[in-house]
Amino acid sequence: MADFKVTGIDQSEDPVIHFALFSESDPTSFEEVVKDEKWQKAMDEEMATIDRNDTWELTELPKGHKTIGVKWIYKKKMNKEGKVERHKARLVAKGYKQEFGVDYKEVFAPVARLDTIRLVIALAAQHSW
Repeated sequence: MADFKVTGIDQSEDPVIHFALFSESDPTSFEEVVKDEKWQKAMDEEMATIDRNDTWELTELPKGHKTIGVKWIYKKKMNKEGKVERHKARLVAKGYKQEFGVDYKEVFAPVARLDTIRLVIALAAQHSW
């Protein structure tokens, strides 16, 4: 590494800095992973999970509407020693492409209040559910 002159970066002899500069990063595009069996397996597992959980159902696109689109997110899961333990792929919707008032009119995120959860647990305990 002494043969290279890097400007604008701390050139100390700290090995952590060198590791951070030259370590592999997670892939950012489908084209990078499409031919790698490890990533194909990760994508197959994600699709199987989506199917098993009935995450969505295919329907006809209504007239005047546009599709949202999806994107694959790739992440290498490391063990304590810093070695790749598994490859993980997630399929996410490009919700940022939607326009308020055109593609949707309200946002709803179901969240249970802590009081409600306590009540349900108390009722379950009381009635031996």
